[in-house]
Amino acid sequence: MMAELTGYYMMVLSTVVFWSLPYNTYSLNLDDPNVCSHWESYSRMVTESYSHRFDQIYYTNCPDILKWFKCTTYREMYRTAYRRGEKIMYRIKSQCCPGFFEIGEMCAPHCEDSCVHGSCMAPNTCRCEPGWGGYNCSSACDSDHWGPHCSNRCQCKNGALCNPITGSCICTPGYRGWRCEAQCETGSYGNGCQWTCQCQNGAICHHVTGECNCSPGYTGTLCQDECPVGTFGAGCAKTCHCMNNSKCAHVNGTCDAGYTGEKCDIRLCPDDRYGLRCEKNCPCHAPRTLRYVVNDLTDFNKLYCARINTFKQSVF
Repeated sequence: MMAELTGYYMMVLSTVVFWSLPYNTYSLNLDDPNVCSHWESYSRMVTESYSHRFDQIYYTNCPDILKWFKCTTYREMYRTAYRRGEKIMYRIKSQCCPGFFEIGEMCAPHCEDSCVHGSCMAPNTCRCEPGWGGYNCSSACDSDHWGPHCSNRCQCKNGALCNPITGSCICTPGYRGWRCEAQCETGSYGNGCQWTCQCQNGAICHHVTGECNCSPGYTGTLCQDECPVGTFGAGCAKTCHCMNNSKCAHVNGTCDAGYTGEKCDIRLCPDDRYGLRCEKNCPCHAPRTLRYVVNDLTDFNKLYCARINTFKQSVF
């Protein structure tokens, strides 16, 4: 009897221990927000105990006067029995949420179309690298946009190229600045404004090509030459009409010293005047002095006043 009880208790203990052990089917990290869990049922064959009813026979004294005989009596009793059966059990089932797939202990988003130049950040949603856009990051940014998903607008000016990754401007020749908004400083030109102008005589060079824009009265590739004799002004486009073998100034067309009039056809200046175009007052006040005398027609600074007879000797 003791052996039977010992076997019974061992079986019950093993059943209890089996039921108390956690049924761990987790392979995913439950802290991952993309892991979804739910309860699921499953069946399992188990050995279970139950109370079995039986009639126990026992003997009592018969109700006779002498009580010499024993009578058979039955009483209802229960004992623990065991049986095999199918039992419905429940457990937590963890799996990746819809739109995600399992990678080790984590769940990663799934994009049906591969993200060509980017990564899948959510189900069917790509995160594009800078310089790329489109639903699957396969389209390069156009010339006016930059950054991830081409979401930023370029700020470049004057035909500058916009870097599709950083948005920085690549200036065209002749321009500078963060947005290529400014021309090269005076005296420089070209790509990156790295070249120095070679123009002469106050000419200004083009900020893109370096071509010289000559000041009035000069010509040549570098504006190194005066206008040819008989011409003057911007681009040497105007023609002189000087007479008396007089030549005009290459800048503004004024006549040589000692002549006046539109065509330099009037010799000498009026009294009290001298200089180019006779625009200056002569300081001579002594009697019998000429108001204007030409000493050196090539040097206007050597004009002076002299006596009339001196003038006659030097001129005639």
